[in-house]
Amino acid sequence: MRNDSDPALQPPDNVQPNFANPQTLMPAVIATSTVVLVLAFSFVFARAFVKVYIWRGHHVEDWLSYIALVGLAANTGVLIYLEDYGLARHQWDVTMAQYRHIMYYISIIYCLYGPTTMAAKLSVFFQMKRIFTTGARDLVYWVIIASIAANVVFYTAIFFSYLFQCWPRARIWDPDVPGYCISSGPSNLAAGVLNLVFDIEALLLPAWAVWHLKMPVKRKLAVYSVFGVGLIACIIGSLGIYLRVQVLLLPDFTWLGSQTLLLVNSEIAMVIVVGCMPSLPRLYHYIFNTSRSSRRDNDDSGFRKKGNDTPPAQGNHYSRRTSSKRRNIISGSLAKYLTPGVTAGITTLASRASDEEWFELRAFSGQRDQGDSRAGNSNDWSGIWMTTKVEQQSVRQSSTPPP
Repeated sequence: MRNDSDPALQPPDNVQPNFANPQTLMPAVIATSTVVLVLAFSFVFARAFVKVYIWRGHHVEDWLSYIALVGLAANTGVLIYLEDYGLARHQWDVTMAQYRHIMYYISIIYCLYGPTTMAAKLSVFFQMKRIFTTGARDLVYWVIIASIAANVVFYTAIFFSYLFQCWPRARIWDPDVPGYCISSGPSNLAAGVLNLVFDIEALLLPAWAVWHLKMPVKRKLAVYSVFGVGLIACIIGSLGIYLRVQVLLLPDFTWLGSQTLLLVNSEIAMVIVVGCMPSLPRLYHYIFNTSRSSRRDNDDSGFRKKGNDTPPAQGNHYSRRTSSKRRNIISGSLAKYLTPGVTAGITTLASRASDEEWFELRAFSGQRDQGDSRAGNSNDWSGIWMTTKVEQQSVRQSSTPPP
């Protein structure tokens, strides 16, 4: 049994333990943690704004994103405390007393990892389910359902494997306590590999779904770019696997473990960002359409002062007399990435534009086909111009606003 004042690891040759002023990773820890939290909070705040003030409603993926953010914040807070306490040092610059304290909080971080990552990943997959599937349960639907189930099973198993890593649990942070343990190194490596697999799946699944949309390749790439941010999470996950291997091969756990945990937090943050990306086009249109609506209202007022009650038509857009509320309803979440001059949305199959949900990508045109007698109802001016899952094109209907 070593004394509390002994170094937690025998130093290399010609190296002396330095407990007073050791080499540390704290500057990198502070910088990385700050960027991670600012990114995650900014994107989740934008998502919450869209849900509260624009959509005026939440879905399960939104609540999962909020839970993941809380878990990430808790995880980062514990990690910063630990790094400052001694985790950011080489293990031979940490005393045995400090090492036991570090391992106690490491066990807490491990237990937070499973639920936090599961919430972030499920948020992304439920988001994909809402966007890319309809009432028809096609192959995309079942792949997403299988991914959701696999994530639940895997991260639940990870949580319990960390929770009961040793029995009694005190043996996790104090090897002198009698008991039994399973090695955490192979478990961490397996978690990293499977985590990367899920990241790659979350990156490729939208590409597969978008490829079946009835739109030009250029616009498909634009729509997919909303989810393409997940490539960053895949890169971070790959670096995390490399460091997990180093932890297995080299004895300096505190130094290497510190870097691994920073990458784990960064990966979780990027997954949260990916889940929030589909909300950003809606926020973009809300901000810019509001400012444009104000300018148009002023233009309309000046136009009417000249004795004309009807403002000029807007080409492929709806009339200026249309209310800003109606315009915001019809502008779709991915409208920014689709054809200029054509309003787009994500709606349920066979729904009206005003009943917009997220199940079906559709493009709406205010352009009336003057030669088509089927566009007979002049009040129904929000005709479907293109759908994504149903391979059909319906009649372009009247752009004449209701009286």
